[in-house]
Amino acid sequence: MLPVSDQAGRAHVDEAFDRALIGYALARGLNGVISVAQGTEIAVQPAGVGVNFAPGEILDPINDLVERFSWIMMLATSSLGVQKVLLSMSAWQGLLVGLAAVGLLLVASRFVAGARAFSPVLQRVFLFLLLLRFMMPAIAVGNDWVYRTFLEQDYVEASETLEQARDRIGTLNEEVAEARQEDMPLGIVDRALSVYRQAIASVDIETRLEEYRAASETISEGTIRLVVVFLMQTLVFPLVFLYVVLGLLRRLVRSG
Repeated sequence: MLPVSDQAGRAHVDEAFDRALIGYALARGLNGVISVAQGTEIAVQPAGVGVNFAPGEILDPINDLVERFSWIMMLATSSLGVQKVLLSMSAWQGLLVGLAAVGLLLVASRFVAGARAFSPVLQRVFLFLLLLRFMMPAIAVGNDWVYRTFLEQDYVEASETLEQARDRIGTLNEEVAEARQEDMPLGIVDRALSVYRQAIASVDIETRLEEYRAASETISEGTIRLVVVFLMQTLVFPLVFLYVVLGLLRRLVRSG
């Protein structure tokens, strides 16, 4: 039965670790396309009237949010990595042997008159070792239950939203780059074509700006939802669970 609990806990932490890596990759991808957009500017001059197209100004307010999101995802990934190490430590054979030995001594102290004085101490040591042995698998299983029940839908929807926003901003950046390359006329015909293209581009600027604004709004919402998911998984729930377990342990020791 013990290996089953360890395997279940390890599997749940591995899945959460993979999700955190995906979230971190999303954050870095968003940071990349936003950086490209911030360094992009195109000017069109239909009918001699200059119009500047600077998408970086729209995306600048969410740049700090994406940077913090990236940092939080790195922290969540590190926290889950620590949980994987703690799970391996809780499955250490030496801990299991020590737990069994202290348990046998505790049972023996109940029947040996001279050893009853050591029973309270042995009981505390046994409960402490029991906590070390099963705390991390229990946290991992409970954490996965919280995710499946309350957080999974938010994670899936937010991840899809951020992926779509990243791809859309990347596509817009490519379109802007192509427009800049075309703005290099050589002759009279090329100049006429350039004026025509710029007139079309000036009409299309508002559409592109709106698309950047829409992507910016979805990024803000998606990042906040993912931050909530991983803070719950890597900080809030483990601390609440640990507080409850320690409270139960204190009560058991006092009653003992």
